[in-house]
Amino acid sequence: MKRRRILAAGGALVGTAAVGVASRSTGEHDLVASARRSDGDYETSTETLLSGTVHETPLYEIDAPADGPTAMVFGGIHGDEYNGIDVAREATEWVPDAGRLVVVPETDRVAVENDEREGLEGDLNRQFPADGEPTSELAAGVWDAVERHDPDVVLDLHRSLGLYGVHRQYVGQAIFHSPDAEGDALAATLNEDAVPWYLPLHRFVANESHLSGPLLFHEAARELDAASYLFETTDFMLDRETKNEMTRLVTAAALERHGLLEGR
Repeated sequence: MKRRRILAAGGALVGTAAVGVASRSTGEHDLVASARRSDGDYETSTETLLSGTVHETPLYEIDAPADGPTAMVFGGIHGDEYNGIDVAREATEWVPDAGRLVVVPETDRVAVENDEREGLEGDLNRQFPADGEPTSELAAGVWDAVERHDPDVVLDLHRSLGLYGVHRQYVGQAIFHSPDAEGDALAATLNEDAVPWYLPLHRFVANESHLSGPLLFHEAARELDAASYLFETTDFMLDRETKNEMTRLVTAAALERHGLLEGR
């Protein structure tokens, strides 16, 4: 998936009248407001992954008083995809109604600090092969944390280029998901509540994955039978806060669909 090519000059957005950067501000969605609440009893803790190495990065855990599933949210697997990093950082202060929320905001910390897609050991999201162990020190450390927390749900937050089905050399805006996950429902929520009416070609699509690839969400579904997602918003014609709004909503909606948040 070649997501980092620069769009050719003169590319047109077919079917819309909008030109330039789109910005959407509609107020906070109820699901996000629910996640942000700070009332009630809950416990928080922090650990450091790969402590003592150049890759060390924090992991945050928020435990609700009620029993429920465990969800893991990853940002910064690619260090220049700011929406996932921004929203994962925010999610470290979210409070689930049930279960445990585990968040790693800067998964490849070196890549995040360098503002680059890849870190010292290459593309982290290509280092979880179906037929073997993780292929780098960082990938092994991340996978060790995933196994220890044994999540029921995994959400990996990304940003792509181009529009799905229009700029065919890019992934575009999409939700890739394991067969038992709620990809269609999440796409419907985004399309109804986050995509501006004047950008119809920015509507999200859900794609079921066959899980044979080397990505983190593939491995979580294969090895742990987790409901797993890779979320891609697009950089095309959207400002940073609009991308963050979409990423924020899909994160809260995934937690709601899997029983960590109560719909309000």
